[in-house]
Amino acid sequence: MTSDYFTLPPGDTRSVGSAGRRNTNGREPPARAILRRMNPQDLQSYRRLDTRTAAREAFDEILGRAQRSLRLIDDRGEFYGFDRPRFATALQALLRRSRDASITLVLHDSGFVERDCPRLVDLLRRHAPRLRILRSADSARHFSRGFVLADETVVLRRPHYDSALTFVDFDERAVAEAAHLLDEIVGEAMPAPGLSVTGL
Repeated sequence: MTSDYFTLPPGDTRSVGSAGRRNTNGREPPARAILRRMNPQDLQSYRRLDTRTAAREAFDEILGRAQRSLRLIDDRGEFYGFDRPRFATALQALLRRSRDASITLVLHDSGFVERDCPRLVDLLRRHAPRLRILRSADSARHFSRGFVLADETVVLRRPHYDSALTFVDFDERAVAEAAHLLDEIVGEAMPAPGLSVTGL
């Protein structure tokens, strides 16, 4: 399949949906606008990343291109470097891109953020409720897979928190699975006790 911007490899049956079409009013459909900002090589197939350095680079790249939303489930937030100035700057930039932009971070343990991420805590104070930091429900504490979902378009998958192995995937099925799991986990999560806006 070929669009104006991307050529998928032979045998790749994934669809970029409306990315190759224009609306009748001449404006680009939202999907096409998002894909234009993504790296064309990302659409060729999923990428396997074996180190935390590589995973953080992919995370930073995707966060830097996100336009509407970021949703994440992680054990502590340390793997992706929540304590880095670059992370806080990227979150603030996302929130400034659109008044409708939103960020939801669900953690099993919020202690790392409370102790070591003052910039992130400051952002929470200034941008809640568009920025939320939640603690997963007790029933989800056994969940050992991590997901990052940006713009409901691209997902970073960590099969297990004990490993640096991460996959970057634009596949519609993988994105839908991540979105479904995040919906369930976010729906049961509660504001992190030490990070509730009223307690800051």
